Amino acid sequence: MSGTNERVAVVGGSIAGLTAALNLRDAGVEVDIYERSPQPLSGYGTGIVVQPELVRYLVEQGIELESLSVPSTSMAYVDARTGNSLGTIPSAHRFTSYNTVYGQLLKLFSMDRYHNNKCLVGLDQDSDVVRMRFSDGTRAEADWLIAADGGASVVRKRLLGIEPQYAGYVTWRGLLQPGEVADEIWDYFDGKFTYGLLDDGHLIAYPIPGGEGKEASLLNFQWYWNVQEGPELDELMTDIRGTRLSRSVHNKSLIQHNLSQLHDRAQELAGPFRDLVLNAPSPFVTVVADATVDQMVHGRVVLIGDAAVTPRPHAAAGGAKACDDARTLAEVLGRGDDLSGSLQRWESRQLQQARAYVRKAQEMGSRLQSGGLFEPGDPNFAFGLPQVSHQSAL
Repeated sequence: MSGTNERVAVVGGSIAGLTAALNLRDAGVEVDIYERSPQPLSGYGTGIVVQPELVRYLVEQGIELESLSVPSTSMAYVDARTGNSLGTIPSAHRFTSYNTVYGQLLKLFSMDRYHNNKCLVGLDQDSDVVRMRFSDGTRAEADWLIAADGGASVVRKRLLGIEPQYAGYVTWRGLLQPGEVADEIWDYFDGKFTYGLLDDGHLIAYPIPGGEGKEASLLNFQWYWNVQEGPELDELMTDIRGTRLSRSVHNKSLIQHNLSQLHDRAQELAGPFRDLVLNAPSPFVTVVADATVDQMVHGRVVLIGDAAVTPRPHAAAGGAKACDDARTLAEVLGRGDDLSGSLQRWESRQLQQARAYVRKAQEMGSRLQSGGLFEPGDPNFAFGLPQVSHQSAL
């Protein structure tokens, strides 16, 4: 493709889509991003454990890792009901946030070819072109379409009929600024990754950057609840308008009963965890689900990131997997030689990696949500992407 006039459309303007578009543009490819949101995206303060694949492009552009993230020195395992320590191990991970990474990538790409309010509703393709139809009545064509539209991927749904399958639990997320909890609570969680283990779920907490121009960090937490599919889940995922949402209910849309449930259950936690949850000003809830595909390449349409394989979040590398998909695909498309064979090798490698990652995340979730054995520092559950064999190299 390099040196040709072929055009690439990226559906989905989040971290994976931006990473793909930036790498393709650097290779001299004409690329446009189509994002369904009418305004810039927000992760509502969602934290991310930094993996090399996630920040590789930004670091290559000369952006210092220290400006994107905050450091940790340890990983603590605690009984979240009693507060008793279950062990601590050294850990040198760094933490960032969705807003930080997305904001830096968007700044590098600029808005010139980033098209908001483009909700894909239909597509078709032939041997030469992919045609897209959007809900606002507009249409677009491209020689290739990269689907980076996340776990609720419209492209995957249209092509394969696949949607993520509910894992049996949800996660409550919250974010606190300095001063919103007592100093001793802040210090308890600052500078480390904390597992709060329960017999029927778990919490995690760690600091993330405070945002551009802000020196103080924030505290980010997730509390995973087992929720039976059916009426119980339906009520939890229904917003104040009475609409049953499929993925997330954000704070301003939460029914008071569900928010009260969160606060009532927090009262049963050990002091630091209780105060963290009770003092979060804007908690919200998201379902946990996963999905896999047998193919990522479908003619001139290629699925990447969560739009291809949607993992549970426990191994802290979903964003890294998406960025690795994006960068390596851009390398293949940018070279342009023997595309059929190169794409086949790329797909084999990425699927091998993604499936191994999904299996690890599922096993972690199974143990963490059932009070199973989860020993401090277990190497089988280390954060990051699994290694793939050299036989599957690009």
